[in-house]
Amino acid sequence: MTIHQPLDAQQRDLFRDQGFLGPLTLMTPAEMAGLRVELDAVLETPGLAPAPDAEQSRGRLADLMAPRQGGSPVPYVESRHLDAPAVHRLCTHPALLALARSLYGEDLLLWRSTFIVKASEGPAFGWHQDWGGVFAPGEAYGLEPPLAFTFWIAISEVPEESGCLQFVPGAGAVLPAAPSGAGRRATLLVGDDAVDTASAVAVPLRPGQCVVFTDRALHASGPNVSGAERIGLAVRFTVPAVRVRPHFPGHAVVLASGRDTAGLNALATPPV
Repeated sequence: MTIHQPLDAQQRDLFRDQGFLGPLTLMTPAEMAGLRVELDAVLETPGLAPAPDAEQSRGRLADLMAPRQGGSPVPYVESRHLDAPAVHRLCTHPALLALARSLYGEDLLLWRSTFIVKASEGPAFGWHQDWGGVFAPGEAYGLEPPLAFTFWIAISEVPEESGCLQFVPGAGAVLPAAPSGAGRRATLLVGDDAVDTASAVAVPLRPGQCVVFTDRALHASGPNVSGAERIGLAVRFTVPAVRVRPHFPGHAVVLASGRDTAGLNALATPPV
């Protein structure tokens, strides 16, 4: 069994300095294999998030994922902790919350979760930061003020050849970026000429391991040449002092730890 230990001072300092920390172990591969049966069932049915139209999807991460049931993957992968008990349990796993409290304190809001499914032969995704959740000029969603951190949890094996996450340590500033495509809500990518790729660190993960990173961490993933599907869950947290704009109708934050000390946000009831 995993021992739910908080991070020590050296680990916390390393996270602040480089913007990410991992691999960290939440559970054993065998424990994740047991949970995966439930998670695979979740991915077979849609949740609360609506499918975006083609223009909204173009140039975003979901546009690079394999379709689900012949259509957009978004209803199947987005914020399933709001409707699927197995996903909520993983997002609020005791080991994960112990790590999160070590970094950001007792009071925590679960903002979003996203299954990230990269099919065999799936493409790379370029260098970017998750800062602020801005879709397009004049059309912001996400967080005010911008403050978030993400746990990327491996559900399958995530070796380097599957396109594991890569990070450039120490990217503390918000970097200039350009849209990845013509879509109005295309993800903003940082140009390769602005990235010190020689310092990039790959973080392969076993099932049940994770990497945690800040909203300014510069990260990317390579193509999946492993011959197997790569599945992860990105679990995104913020703190009660941050106002969270709903991501879609019916979206609300979940109190994951402590108290909602600010009362700025509607709170969703966890699924049972």
